[in-house]
Amino acid sequence: MTTEQTISNGVSDGSAVAGHAEPALVNELGERRIVGKLGWFGPLNLCAMLFPTIATSAASALSGFTFTAVLPEARANSAIGLQSMFGALSGAIFAVLIGHLSDKTRSRMGRRNPWILGGSIACMVGLLGLAFADYRMIWPAVVSLCIFQAGLNTYYSAYNALLPDRVDSSLLGRASAYSGFGSLAGSAIGTILNQVLIAIFGTGHITRGFLTLPWAMLIVAVVVVLALPGADLRKMKDSQKKTGEDSQNVPSPKTAKFRLPADRDFWLAYVGRFFIVLAIMLVMQTGTQIQRYYFGLDIKSAAAVGSISGLIMAVVGAFSSIIGGVASDKIGKRKPLLAVSAALVIIGLVILASRKALALFYVYTALAALAYGIFQAVDQALMVQVLPDKENAAQDMGILGTTNTLTGVIAGAVGAALIAGIGYRLMFLLAALFALVGILAFIPIKRVR
Repeated sequence: MTTEQTISNGVSDGSAVAGHAEPALVNELGERRIVGKLGWFGPLNLCAMLFPTIATSAASALSGFTFTAVLPEARANSAIGLQSMFGALSGAIFAVLIGHLSDKTRSRMGRRNPWILGGSIACMVGLLGLAFADYRMIWPAVVSLCIFQAGLNTYYSAYNALLPDRVDSSLLGRASAYSGFGSLAGSAIGTILNQVLIAIFGTGHITRGFLTLPWAMLIVAVVVVLALPGADLRKMKDSQKKTGEDSQNVPSPKTAKFRLPADRDFWLAYVGRFFIVLAIMLVMQTGTQIQRYYFGLDIKSAAAVGSISGLIMAVVGAFSSIIGGVASDKIGKRKPLLAVSAALVIIGLVILASRKALALFYVYTALAALAYGIFQAVDQALMVQVLPDKENAAQDMGILGTTNTLTGVIAGAVGAALIAGIGYRLMFLLAALFALVGILAFIPIKRVR
C-alpha cells in the first residue's frame, strides 16, 4: 500500500510521512513500532494466538464429549448447541465492548495491556468453572463457557489492535501469517491434547482436563504485556494538550462515544468475512456430533479422528499460511487469495457431502486447512486495511471480530437444528453456499485489492 493510499484510507499507521520514505519507529503515542522486519514479534505473535487457540479447541471438544458421555443423544445435541450459542454470543458482546473501551483506556499499562491481561484471567476462571461444572444440569457448563468466551474476546479485541498500533503496513501480511499459523497449530494441538487428556483421565473424568488448560495462555499474556509496554496516557494528557494537533491522537474518555462505522468497505468486509467463517464454523462447531453420530464413533475413536485431523490441519495449514502471507505482501493484493480460500472450502464441503466415508472427511480437512491457512494469512492485514479511522481501531477490529463469535452463535445453534431438520449432507452443501456468498461480498471493496 502506498503512502497516498494509506492516508486516503483514513488509517495512517505511521509507516510513511509525506516527503519521507522511512517508516516511523514509534507511533503517535511514543510506543515502539515494528518496522523493516518482524524479528522477535513474529514468534511472539504466533504464541499470542497459539495458546488461546489450544485452550479454545480443547475446551470446546472436552465439553462436547462430556455432554455426549452423560446425556442421551438428543439432549447432548441440544446442550452442545446451547453452549455454543450462548458462549459465542457473550464473546461477540465483549469483542465490541472491550474494543470500544480499549481505544479510550488511560492506564499506567497503556490502552491494550490491561485488557490483554484481564482477558486471560477471565479465561482461567471460565476454564476452572468447566472443570467443576455438573454437565447433567447443562447450565453450569454453559455459564462457565460464557465466562471463558468473554475473557477470550476481551484478550483478542485488545491484542488484535496491536497490529495497527505497532506493525508497519508493509509487514501486515507476514504478521498475519504468523498469527494464522498460531491459530491453526493451536487447533491441531488442541485436538491432539483432547486425546491425551481423555487417555489420562478416562471418559468418566474428562472434565479434569480443563485444569491443565489456562496456564500457558496466562503466561503468554504476561509476556506480551512485558514485551510491548504501552504508553501511560495519564502522564501524556497535559503534554499533549500543549502540542495542538497531536492532542487529537490521544483518545479522550470524556468524549468517548460508541458508534458504528458508516463505511461501505468496512461493512462489505464484515459480510464477506462473516459468511466465509460461517461456512467453516458450521462443520467445526458440529464436529463432535459429526464424529459421534454421523460416523458412529465412540468417544476414544472420535478423539483419535480429531487428533489425525488436527495433524492434517497443522501441516497443511502451516504451509498455506506461510506461502499466503509472503505472497500477499509481495503482490500487495488480498482478494485473489481470499477467492482461492473460499473456492477450496466449497470444493471440500461438496466432497464431504458426496458420500459418508471417513476418508473423505480427511480430504475435506486437508482442503479446509489449505483454505483456512490462506484466509488467516491475509485476514488480519485485510481487517487493518478496511478500518475507517485509527482512533477507534480496537473498537472497529472488535466489531469485525464478531464475525468469529457471531458465526459461533449461528453455527452452534443453527448447526444443531440443521442436523435435526435436514441432516448432515444438506448442512455441508448449505455451508458451501455461504462460502460463495462471502467471496462475492469481498469483490466490490475498493480499499483492498
